[in-house]
Amino acid sequence: MSQVERVASALGEPTRRNILLALYEDPEPRTVDQVAALAGVHRTVAFNHLERLAELGYLVSEKRRGVRGKPAKLYRPAHRRLELSHPQRRFGELAALLAASLGGLGEPGVEAARAAGLGFGRSLAGGLAELGADYLVEDSSIVARNCVFREACDCARAVVCGLHSGLLEGARGRVGLVGQVVPGGPVGETGCRFVIKENC
Repeated sequence: MSQVERVASALGEPTRRNILLALYEDPEPRTVDQVAALAGVHRTVAFNHLERLAELGYLVSEKRRGVRGKPAKLYRPAHRRLELSHPQRRFGELAALLAASLGGLGEPGVEAARAAGLGFGRSLAGGLAELGADYLVEDSSIVARNCVFREACDCARAVVCGLHSGLLEGARGRVGLVGQVVPGGPVGETGCRFVIKENC
């Protein structure tokens, strides 16, 4: 089955599409009953859609451990992102290569990435919503729960997190918020934390 056929099978049916997108939005493992409640359908319908998505390679299933009785089956996304392009684009590889190149320059490369992020963040007229990420703003930190740059971090974390922290600082500055934003490290499998340091 081609990539286009696989995506069409996964996304062509409205209920199946809603289930898949909901699980990619919040990748916490869920039981059939939880997905049925989320989608507003009978558990048998949810089960059939979940099994089909697993067959297509979009979900993986596992047994829940530590629970008495028959262990429930849990479903979660098989990948960190969902993409469709024909022919397949290699933006992830390009980003990783560029990040690694900047990382090879040492501190000047990290500073250049941060400066690029600051400039881009200041240009976001619609704020962080333009990025499509799920940000949680806390008292002194920002958590990107589904960091849109996470894959590139594997090649050059200092560069990518430097760019992202600059972007967040620039976006905050655009709306009059002050404080330096610095990387705080990964959160779970898909997220990152950034710490807000008040200017003295």
